[in-house]
Amino acid sequence: MLTAATNDVRVFLGRARRLDPQALVRLRGAADGVVELWTVLPFDVLAATRVPGDLDKDITVRSGDLEDTLADGSWPTPVDELWRGALPGGEGEVLETIAATEFAKLGESAASALNGARGRGVGDRRLRDTLLDHVALQVLSEDRRRHDIRLRLVIGLLRMGFAPGGMVNVRSHLGRLGLQGVHGTVWNPSAGLSIL
Repeated sequence: MLTAATNDVRVFLGRARRLDPQALVRLRGAADGVVELWTVLPFDVLAATRVPGDLDKDITVRSGDLEDTLADGSWPTPVDELWRGALPGGEGEVLETIAATEFAKLGESAASALNGARGRGVGDRRLRDTLLDHVALQVLSEDRRRHDIRLRLVIGLLRMGFAPGGMVNVRSHLGRLGLQGVHGTVWNPSAGLSIL
């Protein structure tokens, strides 16, 4: 059940549904009375938050159905067959810690670049796709390997409201990169695996 965290769940669902009204949510029980909520953003980014709760097994539900059943504490009808792709199996290692304000600046620069490029003979969708694939930051791991953080992760972090302040951990786990803010984490999909 998620009744103790209804408001946090509603915020997560509201942000996910603004990006995709048909968003699926996968719920996964974690240790110590915590439930993880996962969704796939429409620009190929996994977003997750953790709330107090109890769950015996993973289930996938429609975001609208979950929102409708929050008040009575019941679970909506599972649609597990609709979820495709694997979730990260852990939090991985922290590569670097960066102030959330730096990500806000990157988001503002991206919006400005998109607005400045409009009307130059290239469609909005192509502009957005190109921008999302742009390398916004590079960090180095202890073994001096370079990790490219694409703008899609930054936009996911900002659009989900995961880093309104504080610090953001850049994480690496089994080939995935993630950005962990105070309210949640966004991850890129694993290499060679289609999410949906």
